This record gives sequence, structure tokens and C-alpha cells, in this order.
Amino acid sequence: MSRLLTEAAQRCLFYNDCVQAHLLGLDRRCPCFESCAANETTVVITYGEAAAYLDGAEVLLRCGERLRVPASCPLRLVAAEAADVLLLRSPVAMSAAA
Repeated sequence: MSRLLTEAAQRCLFYNDCVQAHLLGLDRRCPCFESCAANETTVVITYGEAAAYLDGAEVLLRCGERLRVPASCPLRLVAAEAADVLLLRSPVAMSAAA
């Protein structure tokens, strides 16, 4: 299973055949996260706020809000202050089978 690659503080909370849940910590040391996943991702802000950029379009997300990121869509997250972001992903193999 491939892990998400980032400079930000991140930990895998849970994964099985149906879902991967990763908690991403953004702060002044590492305020930015970029990825382009082969599978669909749901971004949920669990603390603070962050700006999400999908193909260059900005979406401001506050605590409790979520955003669906289509498969193979470049995603960039930027936080001015501390923010925690939950990334929920379906494994690629399951996405292709559906």
C-alpha cells in the first residue's frame, strides 16, 4: 500500500480494503501540502481553516467543512495558521473495481 508523501506532520489513523484515513497537521513549519492521488479523496478540516486549490481554483475550508477531490486532480492545501486535515481515500484497486 502506498503512503501519502508530504513534509507536513502526518499519521495514518486507519486503513483497510475500503478506506484510508490520514490526519495531516499543517502549521508554520510546514504550511503547505500537495498531492495528486490516483483515487478520489475527501478532505475534511477538523481544526482551523485551510485554502484548498484544485487545478488552481481556490476553496476556503473552515473547521467541519469537507471537499471532494476527484481522482487524479492536483490538490494543494495551504494554512496560514495551525490546521488539522483528515484525508479519506479509497484504495486504487477498489476504485477501479467499482
